[in-house]
Amino acid sequence: MINDVSRAQIAIWDKLSNISVSKKIGSAYLFTGPIGSGKETLALKFSQLINCENSLKEICYECSSCIKFRALQHERLNIVVPLPTPKSASSDGIFPKEYFESIIAKSEDPFYKIAIPKANRILIQSIRDLKKKLYFKYEKDSGRNIVVIFDCELLCSGQGESGNALLKLLEEPPDRTTIILVTDHKKMLFETIISRCQNIDIPTLSNKYVYNWLIENNSSNSEAEFLVMICRANIHRARTLSRQPVEKLINQIEKLATTVVSKDSEKWRNFISHYSRLFGTNHLDFNHHLNLITIWMHGVNKLKQGLSSGYENTGLQPRMISFNKKFPKANIFEVILCIEDVKKHARQNLYMPLILLNMLIDIQKFVYE
Repeated sequence: MINDVSRAQIAIWDKLSNISVSKKIGSAYLFTGPIGSGKETLALKFSQLINCENSLKEICYECSSCIKFRALQHERLNIVVPLPTPKSASSDGIFPKEYFESIIAKSEDPFYKIAIPKANRILIQSIRDLKKKLYFKYEKDSGRNIVVIFDCELLCSGQGESGNALLKLLEEPPDRTTIILVTDHKKMLFETIISRCQNIDIPTLSNKYVYNWLIENNSSNSEAEFLVMICRANIHRARTLSRQPVEKLINQIEKLATTVVSKDSEKWRNFISHYSRLFGTNHLDFNHHLNLITIWMHGVNKLKQGLSSGYENTGLQPRMISFNKKFPKANIFEVILCIEDVKKHARQNLYMPLILLNMLIDIQKFVYE
């Protein structure tokens, strides 16, 4: 992860390494940056480094602490993620089996994105359990308690009770404890939380790193080149897109794009029904499919402006040219904004069937009028 990412990312790692060497480790950090820039991986690596038994500057990967951190099973590591609301107050624990499966998957693939079905917020019970655990006294004084909170903006969902509960921890953190919050959406956090954290801005990964990662994960050279073009340095997007053959992906992109501009009411009903269900069960896949439409529209818009689409050597280019001929007056920029609005509303957990219906109506206006 640390080698060959980008000069900007190497500079960030050097900064984190220097913090470890100085032994002036803060009680709270906020890792922010573009989606898919490897923030979660850096947060876990930093946690591993400051608990390494053999080095303050580099992870040794050999001591017992490093081995446990790599497996995400260290007794001092606490990973907090959004979870579904328990069915009843008497439910046995708050962790569904998908949580434990996701932790294993994350340990095997640092870029695996934990996304548990129907998990729309970070539960206040997670923060209450965390408080109890952090005040537990270990027989061994060495080491530092680490809390890593993924998708931490969801602390502030609903009434924000989880965010307020965490705020008390940030104001009076237990000894030898560091809390690392990780988010793609800093603006959704309470200002009181942001102000109590040292901010670490994570830049994007380099295209070269994403390309090499795809090659290492069994993509061909041509597939990797195509995926790098459309993933825009987002490693999560690259990971998702690489799961299917490129030709199937191209067909899926075109099908989604033509569906949202269609006037066929039956297609509308199927689209709204399918993606409302998908939103309720898998936010990542929901956003992934919206991103495919956006990829298409960005390419179409570039061609409309007489620019290179970037897809000249793929099956997308002729289809985009045909799309522009069919819809010469379409305001593609506004269509893209409609799709981005849906993604924004999705983070707010609003009523998705109505949101998707409004999106389709608005897209019709910008394509046909």
